[in-house]
Amino acid sequence: MKFRDSGMPDSEIWDNFFDPYFVLKNMQIDSSINKYLDIGCGYGTFLFPASESVKKAIGYDIDENMILYCQNLRHKLKKTNIEIIHGDISNQSSDDFLENNKNTFDYVSLFNILHCEDPVSLLTLAKALITENGRIGVIHWQYRDTPRGPAMNIRPRPEQIIMWANSISLDLKISLDLPPYHYGIIFTK
Repeated sequence: MKFRDSGMPDSEIWDNFFDPYFVLKNMQIDSSINKYLDIGCGYGTFLFPASESVKKAIGYDIDENMILYCQNLRHKLKKTNIEIIHGDISNQSSDDFLENNKNTFDYVSLFNILHCEDPVSLLTLAKALITENGRIGVIHWQYRDTPRGPAMNIRPRPEQIIMWANSISLDLKISLDLPPYHYGIIFTK
């Protein structure tokens, strides 16, 4: 199931909303990470820059067009440490992936997707995938008028995300602003 209000503009427009290297640095995605998972990887905005630091990067997305875009980019850039997976992380079709990857990721990113219908389930899934010392990184659009982002009535505030994470025993490691349009939060087990 594609998450509500999660359509993507053209890649040229999308790229204007982020400085991926600034976000990755501040979200602590670096060479200390062996295995990185980007759930809802979209155009690979963070996946490809992260692959320059991490040993193994996996992009997971439901949208076939995003998968094809990332596969073509991976081929063009000759990235051998990136894997692209097409699937629906929110239903049983992902069971094999989840079962085979429990406690294996050093970092799981949930970037701009916690406006989904069941954010606690998505956080729970991410928690099951990270190692004992692993981290979950969340970025989202600030709760104000921004040039993009989900409708305000479903756009989560940082306090809501922290509350959801606390409800499943995730610990807040850091919360920060990522100007001009985002905030970031990192959780641990």
